[in-house]
Order: sequence, then C-alpha cells, then structure tokens
Amino acid sequence: MSAWMLPVIVVLPLLSAAVVAYFRNTWSKNLVSWVACSSVFATAVMVLTLLVQFISSGHQPIRWSYPLWGDLLNFGFVADSLSLWWMVVVTGAGFLIHIYSIGYMYEDESYGRFMAKLNYFIFAMSLLVLSDNFIGLLMGWANVGLASYMLIGFYFTKPSAQNAAIKAFVMNVLGEIGLFAGIAFIYKTYGSFKYHVVFAKVAEDPQMVTLIGLLLLLAAVAKSAQMPLHTWLPYAMEGPTPVSALIHAATMVTAGVYLVSRAYPIYEASSAAALTVAWVGGLGALFGSVVAAGQFDIKRVLAFSTLSQVGYMFMGNGLGAYAAADFHFFTHAFFKAALFLCAGIVVHHYHGDQDIRKMGGLMQKDRFAFWTFLVAMLALIGLPPFAGFFSKDEILLAALEGNIALFIVGLLAAGATAFYNVRLFSLVFLGDPYVPPAKQVSSKRQKQAAEAESHEEHHATPLTMKVPVAILAALSLVGGWIFFPNWQNSFLQSSFPTLHLHLTAHINYLVAGLATLVALVGMGISWYLYGPKGVRRQAELDLNAAGGVLYNMFYFDALYDRLFVQPAVAFARFCANLVDPQIIDGIVNGLGRLAAALGSFLRVLQNGYIRRYALTLFAGLVLMLAYYILYV
Repeated sequence: MSAWMLPVIVVLPLLSAAVVAYFRNTWSKNLVSWVACSSVFATAVMVLTLLVQFISSGHQPIRWSYPLWGDLLNFGFVADSLSLWWMVVVTGAGFLIHIYSIGYMYEDESYGRFMAKLNYFIFAMSLLVLSDNFIGLLMGWANVGLASYMLIGFYFTKPSAQNAAIKAFVMNVLGEIGLFAGIAFIYKTYGSFKYHVVFAKVAEDPQMVTLIGLLLLLAAVAKSAQMPLHTWLPYAMEGPTPVSALIHAATMVTAGVYLVSRAYPIYEASSAAALTVAWVGGLGALFGSVVAAGQFDIKRVLAFSTLSQVGYMFMGNGLGAYAAADFHFFTHAFFKAALFLCAGIVVHHYHGDQDIRKMGGLMQKDRFAFWTFLVAMLALIGLPPFAGFFSKDEILLAALEGNIALFIVGLLAAGATAFYNVRLFSLVFLGDPYVPPAKQVSSKRQKQAAEAESHEEHHATPLTMKVPVAILAALSLVGGWIFFPNWQNSFLQSSFPTLHLHLTAHINYLVAGLATLVALVGMGISWYLYGPKGVRRQAELDLNAAGGVLYNMFYFDALYDRLFVQPAVAFARFCANLVDPQIIDGIVNGLGRLAAALGSFLRVLQNGYIRRYALTLFAGLVLMLAYYILYV
C-alpha cells in the first residue's frame, strides 16, 4: 500500500512554498519556476498512483493516521473515491495553472512571491480534501481562506486589491463561525471528529442534525460565494488571472460543495437542511447567470458565471444527486479554468484593460484565443457534446424527479447562461475593434490604418500560456462523454454507499432536449441584441451609459454598506472621539493623577526631620494599642 504518499501530497507543496518564499530574491526566475511547478507535478503523479491503486483494490479506501491528541483525535488522511476525484482536479488543474503562470507572471518583479503563494494554496486545498476528520478539514478550510486573501491582494499597493482581499477574508470568516459552531456541536453530540464515527451516529439525534447541517451550510455558502454571502467574489478578480482560474473557478470556491458532499449523511438525515441547500443553490444559479449579463469586466462576467455554476452543484447536492454535483464540479473545472486563462490572454492583448466595451474584433487578431474560448463557452452553456451538457443535465434530471420548481429555476438559469455567454463572446471577439475617441477617423483608409495599428499593438502569447489553455479546452470538449456514465457512476458511488444517487446509464432526452432548446433560445436572443449587427450592440458599447440594476449587482453591496459597514464606521468614530479619549484615557489619566496626588501627600512625610518620623511611629503605635485594647 502507498498510504505514505498521503501526508507527502499535503506537505510537499507547503515545503516548496517555504523554500521558494525564502529564496525568491536570490534564485533565478527559472529555478523558482522549476521548484514550484515540479512540486505540484509530483503531487499530481502521486494522486494518480493512489487512484490506480484504489481502483485495482476494488475501491478500498487508503488511509494514513497519526495519534495527534491521544483519544481526542487520531489525525489522518483518506484517499477514497470522493477525495481522489477532487484531488485529480486540485493537482491536475493546479499544475496546468502553475505552467500558465510562468508566461503570465514572469515579468512581474514579485514572481517568486506569487509562485510561493500558489504552492501554499495547493497545500491548503489538499489538506482540506484529504483529511479524514473535521479538525483537518477546518485547518485546511482556514488556510485556504488565508491563501485566497494573500493571492487576491497580491498587488498590495493597489487600494482596490487591498479592499478586495479584506472583503473576501471577512466574508469567509463569517462562514467559518458556522463551521466552528457546527464542529463543536458535532463533537458535543457524537463525541468524535472522525468522519466515519460521526456519520454512523447521525440518526441518533435528528434535531441536532438539522442544526449542524445549517451551520455547515453557512460555512459552505461563504466559501463558495453563494447568496447572500457572495459579494466578495466579483471583487476577488483584483488578483492576477491565474488566481481567478485556480481559486475562483476550479477549486477554492467549490470547497463548499465538497463539504456538503462529504457530510452527506447529515443532509440525508435532515430533509429541511437538504432542501435549504437545494434552494440556496437554485437561487444562486439563477441570480449569478442574470447578473453576469449586466457586467462589463470580462473577469467579473466569469466570476458571476462561477457563482451560477456552483449554484447548480449545491442544487444537485440538496436534491441528493451527489454524484451529479461532483461530476459537474469536475467538468466545470475544465471549462471555467479554460475561460479564465483565455481571458488572461485577452487581457494581455489589451494591456491589462478588462472592459469588454473596449475590445471587439479579436477573432481576427488571435485565432487561438477565439477557438479555445468558443469551445469552453459552449461547454459552459451545456450544448452537446461538450462537457457541461452531461453534468448539468444530470442535475436538472434530479430536479425534475425531486422538485419541479427547482427544475424550472434550473432551466431559466440555463437560458440566462447561454444569453450572457453569447453577449460576452460577441463583444470581445466579433464585430469591429474598439477605437479610442482620440483615434476615431472618418475615411475608410484611415479606419483601416487605425485597425492595422491596433493589430500591431497585440503581442504573441507564449507557449507556456497556450498549452494549458489548449489542454483545458480539449477536456472541455471530451471530458463529459469520456467520464459519463461509467466513471461517474461506478467510481463515485462508493463514497455514497447508502444512497440512490439519481444514477443513469443513458441521457434523458426529455431533459436534454428542454435544456438545449432553452439554451438555443437564450443564444438567439443574445445574438439578436448583441451580435455584430445586433440592435442593442452600440448602446451596450456606450462607455458613458449609466449602470443599471444588473451592473450594480442588485445593490447587495449598497445594502450591506448601509446595514453593516456604515454603522460599524459610525461606532468606530464614536469610540475614537468619545470612548477612547474621554473614558479609556480618562480612567488611565485619572489613575495617574491619583497616584501623583498620593505621592505629593507622602512626600510631605518624607522631609528628613527625625522628630517627625518619631512622632509618626509613636502615633502609629498608639493607634495599634488602642485597637487591640478596645476591639480584641
């Protein structure tokens, strides 16, 4: 058995992060790249080795443990079908994004610091996924939040990046309160932190199960940016594009999905908690897809797309379709990481400008970005035979069988997903390229000269950026039908042995047909409005147009600012202007004045006259004798 690999998989990226961080200013960038990327590649190889061993042993979990706190916690790791399924994505996609980062971040003066933080994130996510107990999950959970904070705020001299990092950290801490409380109730109720012990006892106290399930859901909602704790996700795009691809598309933002899947016996024992999970996901899927249609930042569009797709995963988990939810996580990692990395190529072309209104016509300038973005976009929309078609439709099938209202919500979200993707694709790659007002000309020849000049400004994309995007785009095309249904069904089923998982060996043509039809309608409407000859295209490209409800994200930020931020600021000012100087300082200064007054009084007695000292001693002796004579 290769159980020894489990702690190595967790520790190796942490060791690499420490080494790269220490030598980042003395090593060459090439050496930093080799050390950082090779550590993640080694973990990916070990994960695949454990995967082969797991399959060859008849799906017997591989365990490694260490007695950390005596009988309280036997700390350990487990490689079962669920953790291996996720670790393939964490290390596989993580390695590709590390390679992409070489080309994307190589010229940055803090390149070594960035690669060290990427390694640290791989460590944290591996700890979260591989732990066989809630304490290990909590440790990984907190470290993932710390890694996210550091990577979102990588450009720490930018106030917007600082604010985005703080916002993400605060929202995740709010969720961690739920995780802390949930784990505390788990130990109080079941007397253990180990998964297999806790899950074997959940039926003993159904009332506590509901409370625990809702507390864990609070943590999952914050980490996975679901409503109403979603507001940190669009601002997290302040981090470099590889951060968006790794953390906010492929792994970290889906950690809440993993938590619910891992704790499935808790949700199976509480229909109320499970239904809450399903509706949180369904509403998130619809909300994210609608808001994405009103954004002009290319990465922010994809951020709300992530919110929507993770909502589908939550909906699947809440409906008991755990394998379908985890299958959608798998395919989503391919096409969303491809979209984010391709967006990085687009942003490079426009010298860091992420406003899609200032793009256009990129198809003629970068065919590679055009085709890879198109493939990943069609996978996100869910058209056959792309990957998203197989995984998303399984969740819709579970909704059709379990909750017709959620099925309708899921279909509406599918239509909105098609709508915003065509809008994004058309504004970036089709039509005429954007010409700044200072360069706008009237004659055809001058216009062609301006476009030629604009074309020359675009630079070639390095191979280290192209290869990962090409691999992810290929997986976005074939990843669905390769793993459906045999891999998904037979492999994941061992992690949910007590459930009917809505497993199907064939495509449900009713659901597939309805979902495809709705998607085509959404695409058609969007093409009519925003295509190269769309009736709303020019109005959409107006840089001076006022932002509406969708652009302002239904004013959630304004609402939270009014309800929480401003009162907190007002209270802080009250403390700064009154409580601190008048009360706190007043007490301290008063004690100082009292000590000074007492010292002044005692100074009178210490004047050097012996007769006064003798009189004082005599008076004290008289008082002591009087006390003992009269009262003792």
